Amino acid sequence: MMNKPRALKRKLDLIRTRSEQKEAMKLKRRLDEKTERTATLKPTDWKSVSVKHAEKFQKLLELWESDPESITIVNDNGVCFKKEFAIGSGSYGTEVYICLGSDGIERAIKRLPKLLCEKFLKNERDILNSRNAVDSPRIVNYCFYDDTSNPDFGYLILSLNEQNLEEFIREEGESMTESGATKMIRQVLEGLKALHTREPRILHRDLKPTNILVDVHGNLLLSDFVMGRFFPEQGATTYHTSNESGSHGWVAYECIDWGGLFSHKARNPSDTPIQLRWKEKSDIQVAGMLSFYILTEGKHPLGPKIVRLMNLHANNPKHLRDLSDPVVTDLLSQMLARDLDQRPYVEQALKHPYFLSLEEQMKFVEAVGNEPKLKNFCAVYRQLNNLDPSKPRSRLLPKDWKTVIGHDDLDTLCRGGHRSPSEYNGSRYTDCLRLIRNTFQHRDGKLSQLKKKTPATSSLEEYFFQLFPKLPFVLHQIIRECPDWKTRPALKEFFPVVDRHAVTDAD
Repeated sequence: MMNKPRALKRKLDLIRTRSEQKEAMKLKRRLDEKTERTATLKPTDWKSVSVKHAEKFQKLLELWESDPESITIVNDNGVCFKKEFAIGSGSYGTEVYICLGSDGIERAIKRLPKLLCEKFLKNERDILNSRNAVDSPRIVNYCFYDDTSNPDFGYLILSLNEQNLEEFIREEGESMTESGATKMIRQVLEGLKALHTREPRILHRDLKPTNILVDVHGNLLLSDFVMGRFFPEQGATTYHTSNESGSHGWVAYECIDWGGLFSHKARNPSDTPIQLRWKEKSDIQVAGMLSFYILTEGKHPLGPKIVRLMNLHANNPKHLRDLSDPVVTDLLSQMLARDLDQRPYVEQALKHPYFLSLEEQMKFVEAVGNEPKLKNFCAVYRQLNNLDPSKPRSRLLPKDWKTVIGHDDLDTLCRGGHRSPSEYNGSRYTDCLRLIRNTFQHRDGKLSQLKKKTPATSSLEEYFFQLFPKLPFVLHQIIRECPDWKTRPALKEFFPVVDRHAVTDAD
């Protein structure tokens, strides 16, 4: 009888050991199947595109071959979550790695702790899945979202880009050309146009250099939409929140709790929550900061970090005066204005002369010169001809335009017209506009006869633009202050009227 308990214990231990062995065998089979599947998914045709990350992808493929157990498969994309394969990081513990699809296509994968996926990563997925983002080449491409395969992390797979704007400016800023900077600024605004101008309209709310990506061809794409928001309902113009968001130095004026910053008292939980207003033009003000950053190889228009908030509150983008081009300075002064009403909508910003081609600018000049109202003694007429002491003509235009053209070329340009050279007044720019308009409408082979054209001049538009490069800009400045002119049929394409109908807006 004394041996029965021990015999029973030995029998139970044997059963338990056999059960554990079975579980271990099942686990081994699952691991073997996973390893086999991982090996099977290794791409046979790597479509190498990236220059900056090519070495990382080569190492990933080698690791995939030698140690497939270290590769995690997410929607048929292989990734290794080791530091050597990381290409970026963000707030809230976000990590970004390279990953390679079984189709051989290079991609990027964002990993975020599971607890934060509902608030951030799903929000980004929804925005990137919207037709606004999908249809735009200026928004990073969404591939796949997964918050179920891992108990600790969620994943977002995106198209791969070379680097962010901060890295690009640090490495390539000194070699940036003027046209290259203009292209990049336009692309930032094109990304915002995709978000702002079609329902469901979207706010980015976290524009900054590290959230702008640069692809292998040097094109910019907006990324990182974890703080982005859809407007609350169709036609709304404001997103209200009681929480500040964005990154220090890259937040619009109206999105900051100035009362809290200037108060000595801690906010009481029982106090009425603050109401911060996010609008499309909030993104525009930060896009103005980014534009300055691009133009100046990484500087901020509001100065060093320690004084940015003070300069933002004082409406003092003092470093704008460092820019030598008055055209882009004019654009950025509007985008950076503290007053929302002084900032342009994105459609209006993209129609600024800074972005217009030579042909578009001279088309604008011709349209103004062809405007019947220009013959009247109107505000535009007075300012162009320097007749209003309170609004003198811009110093960017020569005092006597006839002298700039010269006697011989003026004779050529007037040939076949209804006015002789002597009838034009060199101090009246309304006469200059009429001459340009008449020349464009009666070309008659005049270009080849002009003496002041350069050998490379290929059109009459280019000829006049070389002589008066700031004329389109000065006209734009004058006319945008005249509401009735902006709606003239021939001019309204250069001054878009934006009417964001508000369904419910508690401004």
